[in-house]
Amino acid sequence: LYWSLDHDRRQKYLEKIETVSNELYEYSKVRSWGKQFLHNHQTTNLLALLIGALVVEEYKSTQANMWKETVIDVMEKTMFLLNHVVDGSLDEGVAYGSYTSKSITQYVFLSKRHFGINHFENNWLKKHFWFYYSTILPGFQRTVGIADSNYNWFYGPESQLVFLDTFILKNGSGNWLARQIRKHRPRDGPMVQSTAQRWSTLHTEYLWYNAELPPHPPPDHDTPKMHVFPNWGVVTYGAGLPNTQTNTFLSFKSGKLGGRAVYDIVHFQPYSWVDGWRSFNPGHEHPDQNSFTFAPNGQVFVSEALYGPKLSHLNNILVFAPSPTSQCNQPWEGQLGECSQWLKWTTNESGDAAGEIITASQQGETMFVSGEAVSAYSSSMKLKSVYRCLLLLNHQTLLVVDHIEKNEGSPLSLVSAFFHNLDIDFKYVPLRFLNKF
Repeated sequence: LYWSLDHDRRQKYLEKIETVSNELYEYSKVRSWGKQFLHNHQTTNLLALLIGALVVEEYKSTQANMWKETVIDVMEKTMFLLNHVVDGSLDEGVAYGSYTSKSITQYVFLSKRHFGINHFENNWLKKHFWFYYSTILPGFQRTVGIADSNYNWFYGPESQLVFLDTFILKNGSGNWLARQIRKHRPRDGPMVQSTAQRWSTLHTEYLWYNAELPPHPPPDHDTPKMHVFPNWGVVTYGAGLPNTQTNTFLSFKSGKLGGRAVYDIVHFQPYSWVDGWRSFNPGHEHPDQNSFTFAPNGQVFVSEALYGPKLSHLNNILVFAPSPTSQCNQPWEGQLGECSQWLKWTTNESGDAAGEIITASQQGETMFVSGEAVSAYSSSMKLKSVYRCLLLLNHQTLLVVDHIEKNEGSPLSLVSAFFHNLDIDFKYVPLRFLNKF
């Protein structure tokens, strides 16, 4: 558009960009997003500041250089931290993660183009494709809704996928998945992107697309597979498949607050510039250790809490009573950090909340996964073990087993589980597949 604007309009836009960029720079010093790494607000706002600096630098180089130095300092620390996240995940989940990844891919591109900084060997970038492929339910429309989410991505992910294919993968898988998502985009209903987000990554998708990489699916893509995200603490099964009657999706989560890398950095403090949990914001996470979702035959049956209040029972996990530290559902209490609009991660023991994947294995269409989540509950409950295992027997049958142990003197006598589903009436209808019920 620049070449179609007259001099007065160019000057007007330049002044506006300078004004807003300066506001972002000043806010970065005082707002929480200025110091909270790997948070969608930080990467989004700093990327905007960088673009503003690149536009203004020809006219006000001193001011623009100051903005660039601020962005590069924070974003290079971001990329350094992401290098620890070896599974390509983001703790804010797929929806909010698309905010962050949209900005990170743009930063990686601009930093290479303008400053000669190369992040194409970053561990997180190398595995980030699987954060899209292994979280998408059969049919390529809906994603697993771990952490705050609607039903799928806020931004992209076609832009991120073509970026990954062009600069990282170079095998056609990113272009293939982008094509599947584009082809199956819902035209109406709750899974449609908002107008504010729908077109905002179209320009980068166009810039990065490499037509010399013909779309090619990952190996054995038509076979249901289990995928483990060790840093995120998430296991999925049956992702990236077409929506046919026998394609079933299952997810299980039992991980550390912020993801394993961030959690360990906060607790072991290896870097002086990281100020504990003050340097992060896992507020979009949920109290969801040992949670699961289940979509037999592609139909969502046990679902996640999506973008709702941080209540444990909405995440399909166990709650206990009577608890002396119950806050919002007396006498019941779930996991640490619950009860507010955002997950509380700085109060009491909340910053120590953690689950752990114990085992995950697949044999044919049978899958077994288990996790331990006792560290995600308040010590006042005096729990010794909160262990859950899932056994997927076939594409219609999931067995859920909970094993609970209490320490001596525990005040608890009751346990409850609520399995969250959608506003659909479910009834069992025998279906015949290959002459079998």
